[in-house]
Amino acid sequence: MKICMVTDTFHPIFDGIVRYLDYLIPELLEQGHHVTIVCPHFRGYKHFEYPSQNLRIIRTCTTPFKINAYYFALPDWRLFRAIKQADFVILHSLMPLGIAGGLLAKMFRKKVGLFCHHDERVILQDIIKARPLIVRFSYRLIKNFYRSIVTVFFHATERFRRKLIFFGVPSDKIIHTPFAIDKKSFHPKSEINLRQRYNLPTDALLVTYLGRLSIEKNVDNIIKAMDAAMNEQPNLYAMIVGGGPDKEKFINIDRKNNDRFIFTGFIPEEELQSHYASSDIFVTPTLNESSCFTVFEAMTCQVPIITAAKDHDPDITHEHNALLINDVLNYREIMENILLIAKNTNFRHKIALNGYQLIQNRTWKNHADRFLFALDEIFQSTQKAKAKKLSLDIESKERRFFKRLREAIGL
Repeated sequence: MKICMVTDTFHPIFDGIVRYLDYLIPELLEQGHHVTIVCPHFRGYKHFEYPSQNLRIIRTCTTPFKINAYYFALPDWRLFRAIKQADFVILHSLMPLGIAGGLLAKMFRKKVGLFCHHDERVILQDIIKARPLIVRFSYRLIKNFYRSIVTVFFHATERFRRKLIFFGVPSDKIIHTPFAIDKKSFHPKSEINLRQRYNLPTDALLVTYLGRLSIEKNVDNIIKAMDAAMNEQPNLYAMIVGGGPDKEKFINIDRKNNDRFIFTGFIPEEELQSHYASSDIFVTPTLNESSCFTVFEAMTCQVPIITAAKDHDPDITHEHNALLINDVLNYREIMENILLIAKNTNFRHKIALNGYQLIQNRTWKNHADRFLFALDEIFQSTQKAKAKKLSLDIESKERRFFKRLREAIGL
């Protein structure tokens, strides 16, 4: 099958969608499928790249304009040709490139899938802070696009299933493809001595946030909670890992215990495992995510999790595999959960072990199999419908031919 994936983010940007594609695409290639990625162009990269035999990367025109640190890429003839040659088109966002990809796919009568990575409600209301009238108008456009363009929807977490239901998507068009973790790359033993790198005391308890430093990640309340917890726990240290559009804002938040905060900035992928495994507590109650990569990566490194309670996958429960925050904007609730884990060593180890055991049955092969099964069912039903239509057309032509023949010979 020829699968064209349209995404408004790709290397050299490194975010959740890019990491997802890096995990999924090798599984698709291994099963013999052809994958084309259409993404923004960046200086220093070629417009056409061929990393392997069945993988092609096409980069379209990119403007200098950004929203929330993402550039606006524009459709061009490269996108047009890629869509035309595909059997199935998968969209990864509703930014300009994704919208154009969906409309072109509709024009070429291609089947369209959408993998739900974003919650447009959070982007419109919390990041852009659009007026209610614009929000309602945008919702209407999204609903119309979903209804008229997209054939099947994929989601990895319960949160995004609920978002799709909110926008009126029928349940039978929604496929759950849960995230998985590369267990060779993520494991409990730290590969780098980060405690030595950051000069931490031997008795230090390290609470960590790892992810993009932007408004929707709720980093300001996470930092406030860490700082407040330090007032009661003298050996507690905080590590904020990552970069993003609001990095300077978060670095400059007033903190009583500033000397116990570590801001690492962007770190290379090969160091992610060590930053998880060196931590005693992982905190990530964001505004727009639930069961996301960072949660499962930390679990795979056997670190106890504090995250948002809303819309998690059903197999994550409070005080069993993770501690869940009901009001992520209430930094004191986050602080209380940090202290609950920090002050109870046995409880901390129990949560860490439960999370580690939970993640063991999640694999990328299973994710890819679910994804491909849905595509194959739609593709096969389409082929059968075409064959049936062709057969009916042939029968109709035959009947018309014999009718004219009988008329010609006077029968």
